[in-house]
Amino acid sequence: MRLSKTYTVAKYIILSSRNWIYAVLAFTLMFPILWLTLLKIVGNPQYMSYFVVGTVVNTSFLIPFLGTSQDLAYLRRGSAVYTLLFSNGAGHWDIALGYITQLITLNLPSIASLLILSVLVIGVSYGVVQILATIATAVFISLSSALLGYALAMGIKNYRIVNQLAQIIPWPLLLLAPVYYPITILPPALRYVSLALPTTYMALAINGSLSLNQVELIKGLLGLLVYSSASILIARYAVIRGEVNG
Repeated sequence: MRLSKTYTVAKYIILSSRNWIYAVLAFTLMFPILWLTLLKIVGNPQYMSYFVVGTVVNTSFLIPFLGTSQDLAYLRRGSAVYTLLFSNGAGHWDIALGYITQLITLNLPSIASLLILSVLVIGVSYGVVQILATIATAVFISLSSALLGYALAMGIKNYRIVNQLAQIIPWPLLLLAPVYYPITILPPALRYVSLALPTTYMALAINGSLSLNQVELIKGLLGLLVYSSASILIARYAVIRGEVNG
């Protein structure tokens, strides 16, 4: 893997999709803001800070996971683009990291704008340090989510199945984890289930960065590091298996 190849792949994907980039950016920002507004109207006022955490986690997690799993599965199995990049010297990880790099780069303005608008919509107050720390944490979450998506894309040969699973998987990850609410609301049995979900650690990390709680932040990041490492191992095995079996 070479950084120059990764940069070339990221640049190629951005340029090839430049006609709809701004539409996607607007689309990804519109629904989180509408969701925040709805939560402020009908949600419990004591959970306002959790609504911000949940919305940031949703944006940082959902877009990279869906984009990476669906796009790379299609590029790998149903498109000539992957073969074109591979035949021009880019390796599997060059293509993966190139795609993930451009995805996170395009998602970053949405995350930053979302945090600033959250202050206006919800009425909570965050300092510059909190916003910068949360943006950095959100980037790490996006990377971890993209790696989860890449493991799914490489692990299943039929890209249509990947598309379907990518639509289903996020719902239990967002609903069964304490993302929009504290873990104390969950029934005791589900609390143990939530400890096995990556979104729990995403919420923990974002809440830690917004509240400047180093213990929560470190716990969340360590949990995500475990999931990211597992995703890399799964994707590596799938790539090697594909090279052997075709």
